[in-house]
Amino acid sequence: MLLATVGLAQTTSDATNTNSANRTSRLVDTSSGDSHVQSTRNDLIEVIARPIPDDKLSLLLTNVGEADGRLEAQLNELQSSESPREVSLLWLSRVELAVLKSELFAEGSGDGVASAAEAVKIAEAALSALPSGGIARAEVLRLLAEAHLRQGDARSAAAVLRESAGAVATTSESSSSSESVRALRIRVALSAGDMETANNMLDAVYGSDPTAANVGVAMDLVRLRYLLTQKEERAIADWLEIIRKRHGVNAKDRADTIVAQTRLQSGMDSANPPGDGSDPRLWIADAMYYLRRGQSMQAALHFAKAAVSDDVATRSVDSAMKAAAILSRQSNAKAAIELLRRISQRHPNSTSSADALLQAATIGQAAGPTVASDADVEAMLIQITHQWPESQSAFAARRWRMAWAERQSEWLEAAKISVQFVDVHWADESSGDSVRTQAIRSWANAWIHQPSPEVIAAMHQAFQEHGATETARQTHADLTVLLAEKSDALWSELQKETSDGFFQQLASFRQNQTDLIEASPPADVNDALAMRLELDVVQNPVRRVDVGRYLLSLPSDREFPTDLQRAGWLIWAGQRDAAETLIATELQQSPSGADEWCRRAATSYAVSQSKSDQKHAARWWKRLADGLPQGDPSWHSAMIGWIQAVAASGDPDKARASAKMVLLTIPPTDRMTRDAYERLSQQ
Repeated sequence: MLLATVGLAQTTSDATNTNSANRTSRLVDTSSGDSHVQSTRNDLIEVIARPIPDDKLSLLLTNVGEADGRLEAQLNELQSSESPREVSLLWLSRVELAVLKSELFAEGSGDGVASAAEAVKIAEAALSALPSGGIARAEVLRLLAEAHLRQGDARSAAAVLRESAGAVATTSESSSSSESVRALRIRVALSAGDMETANNMLDAVYGSDPTAANVGVAMDLVRLRYLLTQKEERAIADWLEIIRKRHGVNAKDRADTIVAQTRLQSGMDSANPPGDGSDPRLWIADAMYYLRRGQSMQAALHFAKAAVSDDVATRSVDSAMKAAAILSRQSNAKAAIELLRRISQRHPNSTSSADALLQAATIGQAAGPTVASDADVEAMLIQITHQWPESQSAFAARRWRMAWAERQSEWLEAAKISVQFVDVHWADESSGDSVRTQAIRSWANAWIHQPSPEVIAAMHQAFQEHGATETARQTHADLTVLLAEKSDALWSELQKETSDGFFQQLASFRQNQTDLIEASPPADVNDALAMRLELDVVQNPVRRVDVGRYLLSLPSDREFPTDLQRAGWLIWAGQRDAAETLIATELQQSPSGADEWCRRAATSYAVSQSKSDQKHAARWWKRLADGLPQGDPSWHSAMIGWIQAVAASGDPDKARASAKMVLLTIPPTDRMTRDAYERLSQQ
């Protein structure tokens, strides 16, 4: 059992992996049963791989001291003769914590040497307390050798390893223990500056193809340390990738930290620009180290170095985006934007560059006009769509421009942009927010805000210029059926290409071929649909009943239909009593809205040729006029409506007399209105 519980202590963090972590958990559970000790140990392993800022490091060091104090207290409570196994495990836990603590710092640094010296003292105390033989002693000896190495004392480490070899000879040594000892011996040679011996020992392990060797992470990290002494940057960077592939992200992070700490110790810091032989992957490792240590600007600088020197587009852009994110958080948005723009043009053929420029636009908009004007941001968005049209960033850029135009009430501009997507984006209908859906919504909104032939003409032109795909052409046809007059020059041609279901049925309905539409309309078009059909009724009043009934049948929500809309449709559908009740209720509850309710009732009745309906229209026109200032343009409009309704209801004499009376007593000032009264007075 002792062998199973102490199996990882020999390796320290250089061999952190899934199996070793599990064995170490058993070590702590068995030795102390203290969750604080176990969590502290786990935190140490995490921080050794991924360093943290000094303030958080201070808290961790405090926890290490507390954990060691608890272990020491437990040792003082035990009698060695009574519990030799538990005593051995407690000592082993103390030594391991001390050695792990020393690995928090760069090898050779002042803090690292001091912590290693402390670990040496604890390990030597443990050896004094442990029996002369056994696995526990062998593990402590290995840890002591590690501590001597981190202290910079290669001679003492070598001596301890020789003693360890003698101790292990009396035990059943595992293969992982053997590899760990071998790795330590190579590190001793490296520390002593004996490169030839280290190289020979590594050759014996890796042979002619290091990538094919079946070794653990501890040995791979030793080879990394050797490569660092050779300062072969490409070889170092390649080996980092091999470590990631062989041992996973945790081991890669630990390797990156070793590289960054070694480079920092050797003077490869931010003061040195990238040289011809430098590898950008090492600048990335440096940047991640600084970022984890809380040194944001140093991290940004190293990410930027990597970005400008990296020929691999995706990696270069990723580095630039990381640097830019840091710079923008540090209130240096201008530098962030400049870096992203520079990198995007350094790799013009990569769609990753579109991502970089999109981030630049995002940062620019967030920073405001002192850094980037709206025109600057829009220029970047347009550049993305022109230079990388099929990228997802181009898709996002066009959507951004659409939303921007809509926020500024530039509805027609937003609609034009909605058509400018490339074929691959038109073809993607996997989501409910497809290009087709947004194009229909945008053109419906544009037409609602400006229901004119000019909008329809702009729609035809936009689709003719950009809508080459089948989906785009079908969308053009559907929008024509939804918004255009039936007399539109393209109606006959396009209505043959409408999509199945709603739009096909709408085309038949608008051409008086059917009296109902069974299919549900797409989202966000109900208002445009209602407006279009209401205009159709004005041109062809005989359809008012079918249109009124259909519009009343549409699914309702919080915004559609309004009570004002329902009142008109109820009148058309022949439900006059319900309409009059609704209008009366609204007038009683909201007298301030009387004008629009009277006008809605009057115009809804007025489209009918029925004399009864025209009498209702006349009543509502008169009520509207009575509530308006005499002589006001709106009053004249209501009076003209009243006179027309009186004539249509069967009393032309009264209509003529009323028109003449207005011309005599309250004549309008504008020629168009006067002409209308003149015509009515002569009918």
